[in-house]
Amino acid sequence: MLAQINIQLEGNSLNFNMGSLFHGYLMEHIDTAYADYFHYNTTNPFTSCIYKEKDKYFWRITTYNKKAYYMIIETLKQNMPEQIYIRHKDTAFNVVSHYIQETSFEDLFLSNTKCNRITLLTPTTFKSNGTNQIFPSISTLLSGVIEKINKHSDSIMLSDEKIISELLEKTYIKDYNLRTKIFNLEGIKIKGFIGTMDLSIKGDNTLSQLLNFLILSSQYTGLGRKTSLGMGGVKIWIFYFRR
Repeated sequence: MLAQINIQLEGNSLNFNMGSLFHGYLMEHIDTAYADYFHYNTTNPFTSCIYKEKDKYFWRITTYNKKAYYMIIETLKQNMPEQIYIRHKDTAFNVVSHYIQETSFEDLFLSNTKCNRITLLTPTTFKSNGTNQIFPSISTLLSGVIEKINKHSDSIMLSDEKIISELLEKTYIKDYNLRTKIFNLEGIKIKGFIGTMDLSIKGDNTLSQLLNFLILSSQYTGLGRKTSLGMGGVKIWIFYFRR
């Protein structure tokens, strides 16, 4: 099961750098044992970020397995507060509205949509040779999506190494509008990249469908590192077509 909840917020000083503070709020308001479980993972079955769209701020949380959905999304649905109090800032943000979208990996794979443009809502990075990178490596980012799906999904496994290797080799950035951006994480400045990038692939329909699936899935898994703390938030531009 895949789900995302977008919570529109009002208040002063909202920005994407508050992602880790909202992560802290979330951990305080879900089951304690489940929250503790996340401390031992290199990746988690959910993402969380603060982003701005048309002069409005949203807190978006995504989940990509059933347990995360019931422990996080359902908990918020049943106990949606009027305000979200961030203790570290001694500030409360008003909840204006919220909406939830639900789907599945199977539905994404069979989707009659074409996606090639990825919008990075918050700074994104990945490590190579121990260093945070400030320009995307598509093979590394897509490998990360595959790894998260295989580790956390309870409905799908991407295990054909030959096809995956061919996909990573043949996918490329066709166009981009990116810039470097600093993400402040609890006093640590992490430099990443933000903006849009258009992907394409030199391959047959099978590879194109798999790439389309991974791009759609990235909206739920996030891209790169620290996606549960506010980095690597993704929005996908979707075009519908007839098969």
